[in-house]
Amino acid sequence: MSADPFGPDPFDTAALRSSTLDAWIASPTRLAEDAAAESDLVTVGYRDRLLTELAANAADAAAAAGIAGELAVWVSDGELHVANTGEPLSVEGVRSLAALRVSAKAPADGQIGRFGVGFTATATVADRIEIRSRTGSVVFDRAATVEAVRDAGLPGDAVPVLRLVWPSEVGLANGFDTEVVLSLREPAGPLIEAMLAQAPDLVVELAALQRITVDGVEVSVERSTGPAVEDDQASSAIVTVSVDDGAGSASTRRWLEVTRGGTRWLVDADNGRAPEHDVLRAPTPTDIELSLPCRCITDLALTPDRRHLHPGAEIGDAAAGYVDLLLLVDPVRRLQLVPELHLARNRDDARLIEAVRVQLRDTAWLPGADDEPLLPSRAVVLIGLTDRLAEMLSEHFADLVHPDISLAQYLPALGRLGVEELGLAGLAERLGGLQHEPSWWHDLYEALAPLVSTGREVEELGALPIPRSDGRMSVGVRGLFVSDRIATPMRWIPTVHPEARHSLLERLGVQELSVTDALADPALRVLVEDVDLDSAVDDDLAGDDGLAAEICAVLRADPDAAVPPWLATLPLLDTDGEFRPADELLLPDSPLLGVLVEDHPFGVVDAEVVSECGADELRRLGVGWGFLTVVDELPVGPDHDLPDEEDWWDTLPDAPERLTAVRDLDLIDDRSWPEALTMMATDEAIAPLLADRDGYTAWWLRRHAEVDGLLLGEYRAPSDEILAGIIDPLDHPHADALVGALARLEPDTADDAALLLTRLGDPDRDITAGAAVTVHAAMVVACRRGGIDPADVEVPERVRTIAGTVTDRAVVVDQPWFLQALSDGETVLAGPTVTAADAETLATLLDLPLASEEYTATVRDPGDAATWAHPEAVRFGAERGVEVPRGQVRLHDELWISLRDAGSRREARVRWWVEDGVTHLERRTAPES
Repeated sequence: MSADPFGPDPFDTAALRSSTLDAWIASPTRLAEDAAAESDLVTVGYRDRLLTELAANAADAAAAAGIAGELAVWVSDGELHVANTGEPLSVEGVRSLAALRVSAKAPADGQIGRFGVGFTATATVADRIEIRSRTGSVVFDRAATVEAVRDAGLPGDAVPVLRLVWPSEVGLANGFDTEVVLSLREPAGPLIEAMLAQAPDLVVELAALQRITVDGVEVSVERSTGPAVEDDQASSAIVTVSVDDGAGSASTRRWLEVTRGGTRWLVDADNGRAPEHDVLRAPTPTDIELSLPCRCITDLALTPDRRHLHPGAEIGDAAAGYVDLLLLVDPVRRLQLVPELHLARNRDDARLIEAVRVQLRDTAWLPGADDEPLLPSRAVVLIGLTDRLAEMLSEHFADLVHPDISLAQYLPALGRLGVEELGLAGLAERLGGLQHEPSWWHDLYEALAPLVSTGREVEELGALPIPRSDGRMSVGVRGLFVSDRIATPMRWIPTVHPEARHSLLERLGVQELSVTDALADPALRVLVEDVDLDSAVDDDLAGDDGLAAEICAVLRADPDAAVPPWLATLPLLDTDGEFRPADELLLPDSPLLGVLVEDHPFGVVDAEVVSECGADELRRLGVGWGFLTVVDELPVGPDHDLPDEEDWWDTLPDAPERLTAVRDLDLIDDRSWPEALTMMATDEAIAPLLADRDGYTAWWLRRHAEVDGLLLGEYRAPSDEILAGIIDPLDHPHADALVGALARLEPDTADDAALLLTRLGDPDRDITAGAAVTVHAAMVVACRRGGIDPADVEVPERVRTIAGTVTDRAVVVDQPWFLQALSDGETVLAGPTVTAADAETLATLLDLPLASEEYTATVRDPGDAATWAHPEAVRFGAERGVEVPRGQVRLHDELWISLRDAGSRREARVRWWVEDGVTHLERRTAPES
């Protein structure tokens, strides 16, 4: 080809072709080498990199022109068009394109593409490549090259397509500065799909490119200022990539980018993670797979095929900026972005990961609980740390890891970074010595509670500091108590300060304390017993270093709490300036003072002590207002200093399970008993004791308390109608409440029985026969039960008969048939039903003979023999309400008996009689019709 058939030649392509052909002619081997070199680049180095390389060239052109570059790809008549804006094609550029491994671009210029190298990617898809530019157009054509080679006398079987270049007169597309047109060997569809997939990454990698349009789909990028970076040698940006197909379908992805030196690190700005399978980009993708969770775009030198690092490049240099990126994301994401060496895919990946981890170990980046970055080797992680707990602890512990990554799932990764785990035991130890208000500790326990779910956590918190009510701090819960009621400090028992109390403490082992338990604590008893009664009165009103005031404050917390009896020995100041046990003192204006004898032994509590401790609380301690009581659970003997206690104790069949008794009854003035009884009957605590007949209080009152010259035991309750006429009622407004201290039907003692029998024999009393029989029956029951011994009962002078009369001579009916023959005025019954045993007991009590002993009875006539089947016998049994007995029966028209005693004899007609086991019955006259 002597002349250039393509027209004007602004780039002097003829000279380029001539020199290349001359070289090939001079050395045919050079032609083979050029063909082989291009083949290697096409089949290996630049396969599937067409858009990448053309975009890199477009980015360099835009950067050289100082504009935001644009690249467009479209297909027309089987040709692929790739057009861009920026600096147009130059003479040096054309020479580079035709020189294979020679580039007019210098790395120092910051340019990416290598004309003559990366442009080889066009030969992977086409045998005719045309470059159209504002400065002119050129074309590479395999067929033209083959023809030129053959014309030069060389074999044309294997020729490079990008070594011989010709000028072209075809202009470029409007709006662009350079256009590459490829005559494709294959359909464009797969190639366009691949370019659409690559375009979003390319606009990120190639900072000089602002827009790539592929077959009508526009991919654009917008860069805005990112979060502030503390180091002025690094910068950040938000890179937003938008994809719009022009048909209403659009998508956006944002990247957070940090640049330091020649490396950019990117991560999805919307909390997504980088693809699991990524490669090193310099700035376009290489074949070096990376496992790091961030995208790396660097300026490291590559091999000519741009797929691997240059031997002189150190991949560790690309680690710069990684920590800067981590500092801009949230705490959880920082940890997720830490690369793991064991996941490395190759040696380069491993070296880069190690370089990054070296920076992570030596730089403060790990998010702390106070949001300040921590050096991992100096940080501790508390698994389960919450926001609230972090807020409280970070004030004191600056090495705590942020709560968002204080989870068990992150512990292995934190450990590999050198972070130590802080257990609850270690935390409890660290908390020791902190000074805060009790409410702060309550909030701390509230924040700690979610971390304590098993016995293991409970055990670990064994040394947790706990504020006490007395202002001191306890280490651990051992020996500590909490109370729903008690708010006052107690020197004898350590309690959690009310403002610090939390349910966590109960879970840790703090025990619930009731007021009753607090008052019964042995330590308090020791304090009470150790109070020095002889100590001088100081400024403390209680005279006991405030102990009485503390105890009364506890009492005030629960009005219903049980008070141990020994608290009554607590010394208190009296009006004479001396200390005396509480149970030896009375409150000022105590009503008890008005009923005591003049020489009573009680003192009166000092008025200022009453003001400080409270009258109600002092009363519960044992200070007298009304009557005081003695309470003893499971008493073992009469050792309670009660008057006549031993005598009462002897009346009991067994020791009582509980003793409750009114004290000092022997100190009551005899003239004051009505008032004293009113005080006791209206006292809710004492009133039940007055109804307890077997209890000490009622027992003593029956025998010693006098009203109008009579003992209480000589009165009956007004409501007791059984004893009406026999025992006089007590004239007292609360008489019925004193029932346990008054007389009753069944006597308790021989004296009670003598009283009843004496009153029955009093001729001045109007007593019915029924009342007399009821009393006699009660006497018999008391004797049978062993309550009284008939021999101990004083025999009355007179007895009450069933006629209601009084006599000094009578018999006790022991066989019911005697009632038919004896007059009512001479007979006494032991009960509503005649039984021989009851009659014998009553006869002993009254010192009277039995009817069967006093009289001898004889049936006058033998009568007619019969059996119990006879109608008269059956009727008799029915009338008496008894079953038909056995034995003989004899019937009489008239049944007469003869009664004889020591001095007289008489006869009496009876309805029935029993003699020697034979029942005699009088026939019943048939009723007149």
